[in-house]
Amino acid sequence: MDTVRHLNPRDQADHDGPTRTSPHDAEAENLVAGVIMHDAPAYLACATVITRDDIYQPAVRLIWDVVGGMVAEGKQLHPVTVRAEIEKLGRLREVDGGNIINVLGSDYIAPLMAESFADQIREKARLRRIDELAVRLRSGVLSGNAPDAMELDLAGFLKHTHTTTTADPLTTRLLPGGSFILDRPDTVPALWGHGDNVIWAEGEALLIAGPSGVGKTTVAQQVILNAVGVHTTGVLGLPVRPFKRFLYLASDRPQQAARSMGRMVTPDDRERLDEHLVFWPGPPPSDFIKDPGILLRLCEAAGADGVCLDSLKDMAGELASEEGGQAINQAIQRTLVEGIEVIGLHHHRKQGGGKDGGKEATSLDELYGSTWITAGAGSVISLWGSAGEPIVSMRHLKQPAGEVGPWKLKHDHPRGHTEVWHQVDILGLLKASGSSGLSPAALAVNLYPNPKSKPTTSEIEKSRRRLDQYVEQGLAVMRKTGNSRTAPAAYFAAFNEQGEITE
Repeated sequence: MDTVRHLNPRDQADHDGPTRTSPHDAEAENLVAGVIMHDAPAYLACATVITRDDIYQPAVRLIWDVVGGMVAEGKQLHPVTVRAEIEKLGRLREVDGGNIINVLGSDYIAPLMAESFADQIREKARLRRIDELAVRLRSGVLSGNAPDAMELDLAGFLKHTHTTTTADPLTTRLLPGGSFILDRPDTVPALWGHGDNVIWAEGEALLIAGPSGVGKTTVAQQVILNAVGVHTTGVLGLPVRPFKRFLYLASDRPQQAARSMGRMVTPDDRERLDEHLVFWPGPPPSDFIKDPGILLRLCEAAGADGVCLDSLKDMAGELASEEGGQAINQAIQRTLVEGIEVIGLHHHRKQGGGKDGGKEATSLDELYGSTWITAGAGSVISLWGSAGEPIVSMRHLKQPAGEVGPWKLKHDHPRGHTEVWHQVDILGLLKASGSSGLSPAALAVNLYPNPKSKPTTSEIEKSRRRLDQYVEQGLAVMRKTGNSRTAPAAYFAAFNEQGEITE
């Protein structure tokens, strides 16, 4: 590799001075650049370990970016084709007129070795960030103007520098069993919701599904605007936790997404919108199947701690295939594990609402695509109705805590505002049931009305759990309605006409 050492030598000096270079591994970077110009699987393997920001040498970083784009587009890889792509960009001078590509492309290693060299690059990047922090601190001390912890964002710095003392990146995510299992809050940490009424939970993706025109984008955008502080009133009566910055992948009709959110903001919101919300119009730069790390890299480039995928069908190829479903799931899980929260918009198997659009989805199986998609989500809500109608149904098909709804929602289309229009008053039903009591099956008829069939076993059991919650709160009691062992149980109000809990 003597022929390429002139690109950037290994850092040799441990002292401050004009010839000092930041920690990096030029040889590992050169070897990775050489192999990925020949082999797409090697690039994908390395992309699970490093990002472009981990690469120190500008020339290698450019090669990495160009190869990534070619892999995403399914183009044939070879040093000659990589050189041609860089020439199209007008950036050939950044690789010494192509000479660097010729040198690196000729020093080809086995693709299976590429990932181990990527590990070395990642470790040097970690050391480089520590070194950069040390230089800033030292400079500040010597000048008498040391930056404080807030300016340095030490928490974020430590997160990205893997504070483990070992060079093995695998150790950075290992947690003691007791801490992982037992050191958890008593209630589900909510991003949207509170207590047991949680629609979006921390560290778990939320999917908002439904046919076209029922308000998926409208609801998601209201959540996002609350998350970035443009609105602070909550959504559907539930609070939304603040976020630092949200990335919105407006891949499905981006201009329509812009018009939709335009109803919800004013020119006075521009400064906050510019600071806390960023859009990527059109499809992502790479298909998730070909580049499962692209979602995380986009979020990191945007400095986002939340991302909205509008919609999943634009993120990967055929969602009904195992490959497509796994790609969506893998991209989302990689993003979540780095502390970036995810909302995805999705569709039912049958498009359209109303009498000609099939039936309302009552289970996850009725959402389009591979089961990997919903399996990887922590919460799934389904909207149903006719396109453009102001009143739609909402069901919580998968819950991180208690079930929220079912509700009827009312969209105020001119203002882009949604509210709960109708919900079943369970306490009112308990009170009205009098001495006969309210059975779980009777409650299920009210919660999940379906004129064509009786409530399912699952719907009855969910209704029973709702009633049990009122028993735990002292608002209801459960008693058998007969003396036999098989007599059914019913629930009775434990409060009087004045709303006082009776003894």
